[in-house]
Amino acid sequence: MNSPLQWLVILVIVLIFFGAKRLPEIGQAMGKSIKEFKDEVAPEKTPGDKAKEVEARVIDNEKKE
Repeated sequence: MNSPLQWLVILVIVLIFFGAKRLPEIGQAMGKSIKEFKDEVAPEKTPGDKAKEVEARVIDNEKKE
């Protein structure tokens, strides 16, 4: 049902419709939307969980610099 030919046809149609320059923007927007949806569906987090997330982000930012 999902043969490579079908995916190729879909890709060509998307490229024609949106253009190659817009595809990364569309991908980023879809990724953010999915992440936000998962965050909203996830069970409530405790204040301790939120503090751990912030700490992990700070550490990641320090590693990047």
